[in-house]
Amino acid sequence: MTSPRRVVVVYSRVGGGHLSAARALVEELEATGEATARVVDAYLECGQFPVTQFPAAYAGLARHHPRLWAMIYHGSRGLDPKRVLAPFLSRGFHRLMDAERPDLVVSVLPAINALLAEAAGNVHAPLDVVLTDWHAVHRFWVAAGVRHYTTPTESARQDCVRFGAAASAIEVVGIPVRRAFSAVSDRAADRARCLTELGLDPRRFTLLAMVGAEGSPRALKNIERLAQLDRDLQLLVVCGRNTALRRHVEHLQTRTPVLALGFVHNVAELMRSADLLVTKAGGLTLAEAFCCGVPTVVHDVLAGQEAGNLEYVRRCQAVVYAPDAAALTRLVAELHDDPDRRAALADRGASLARPLAAHQIAHALLARTAD
Repeated sequence: MTSPRRVVVVYSRVGGGHLSAARALVEELEATGEATARVVDAYLECGQFPVTQFPAAYAGLARHHPRLWAMIYHGSRGLDPKRVLAPFLSRGFHRLMDAERPDLVVSVLPAINALLAEAAGNVHAPLDVVLTDWHAVHRFWVAAGVRHYTTPTESARQDCVRFGAAASAIEVVGIPVRRAFSAVSDRAADRARCLTELGLDPRRFTLLAMVGAEGSPRALKNIERLAQLDRDLQLLVVCGRNTALRRHVEHLQTRTPVLALGFVHNVAELMRSADLLVTKAGGLTLAEAFCCGVPTVVHDVLAGQEAGNLEYVRRCQAVVYAPDAAALTRLVAELHDDPDRRAALADRGASLARPLAAHQIAHALLARTAD
């Protein structure tokens, strides 16, 4: 009997999406029975100071200094990430490969891939890269030594070609989401159970607001306005790791029931329980929402990778965008009052859903490794 192939999936906690994608791939790789997989945080587990501070620094920039993050994101395009990061990551990547001796390495993170390919090559393991941005992707995703790229869209594929990847080494599949987002269920019964367990009324219009893993810069103002909306609804707010935001939401003066949650693991259940989702433009969150068939309003965009995501899904009319708190309350009120408009919006989002992407990517990864 052939022993399972060892797979290392590399991510980092710079936002919540990379971890979600990594977990989705591990879930499907291990479900094949042909692989064992481990997720590794590139910066925290393999890095040396100062790259060990990258996740915390990203969180701070996303929460408090989004314009500075945008300058860093766009200004870095001319840099060589291998040269910049090698003193702080190369040794750790080589240690990881020597310890794990993987048959395959998968990255869901940009910037690190040249160094990762070099370290993986030393143990004769191929490196495949799975992109998690929809459109206008950063050139740091593409690197020498990568065997194959999987992109969410044709637009992202074209960007990879423009940055030097071979067209024959790129496949358009979708963003990998966990099985919970593709599960077929009794939506009404699950909604009733979920909302009842949260102490909410399953018969009432439920607005789910998500602000990203770290909390978004405009989230508080937007949530405050939604809590004052003159409509018969209840508001469920997922505050991610931003405990200060959660405490503030819990003490808001509101016209409607409001429940604040922290970082949660049942996002699929919450999305399927909602009549309307208000969210940031994170690539994974949008992919998950479309799989759940929930009509979606984007209320905040972190300049950089999320701008490309929003541009793509707006072009497909899969979301509506509220650039400020006033527009947000107006759009939510209109969608609350118009179930046909909500249904049409949900249908356009569902047309972009790729609930089996993780399954397809995992099987393709193992098929290529068997060649």
